[in-house]
Amino acid sequence: MSDSIRPHTIVIKVGSALIAPNGKVDKHHCLPAISHYINQCTLAGSRIVLVSSGSVAAGKYLFTQKTPSAIVKKAMAATGQSEMIATWDSMLSSPCAQLLLTQADLQLNSRYINVKSTIYELLDSGIIPIINENDAVVSEHLEVGDNDNLSAMIAACIHADTLVICTDIDGLFNANPRTNTNATLLKEVDAITPNILDMAGGSDSNVGTGGMITKLQAAQKATDHGIDTFIINGMKPTSFEALLN
Repeated sequence: MSDSIRPHTIVIKVGSALIAPNGKVDKHHCLPAISHYINQCTLAGSRIVLVSSGSVAAGKYLFTQKTPSAIVKKAMAATGQSEMIATWDSMLSSPCAQLLLTQADLQLNSRYINVKSTIYELLDSGIIPIINENDAVVSEHLEVGDNDNLSAMIAACIHADTLVICTDIDGLFNANPRTNTNATLLKEVDAITPNILDMAGGSDSNVGTGGMITKLQAAQKATDHGIDTFIINGMKPTSFEALLN
């Protein structure tokens, strides 16, 4: 199917704090609202690509190390990935497929074409690709590093129409809303300037790797390719109701 006649395609990135907030997958925390949104989108004819963090966080409860080494985190990722995929598969109305990628898969032309072609084939077959960085085996020089930027790279690769980045706050504020009660939500950003980037801090989550800065970097990548980008609070069902409306 040519790009010009493809149905509306949405890439959704879901972070670790929404999937496994306490070191284990929580099917009752945020996932019901997210799954309902995805199911409603597919019912309406949109095609969904899900970029799902959470493999390390999901596997954490099976390991005893309080400060896990790099290799233990890889083992956590290998363990948690299967549980995470099984959870999504049980909650989504469409069949799911797993793709684990490294930066090399999106840099080398032959691999890039294979990634794009495989995702298109899955979407054409009514299957939801669930993508994550291959944390169990990736080396430092081949890692993307965070799934915010990975989601933007995937969105650009498949010429998606929309990128939705789910996080645990309402969006971009002009200051850290967790420490500054006067912080103001910026409901719309026309251009990601150095001043906008300066507003972003690090990650406050103890299970994720990306803060607001990586979300803005991802938004910049996506919007440079003409992809509408939303940063929403994935902990609030009303966020998904608003998107559906």
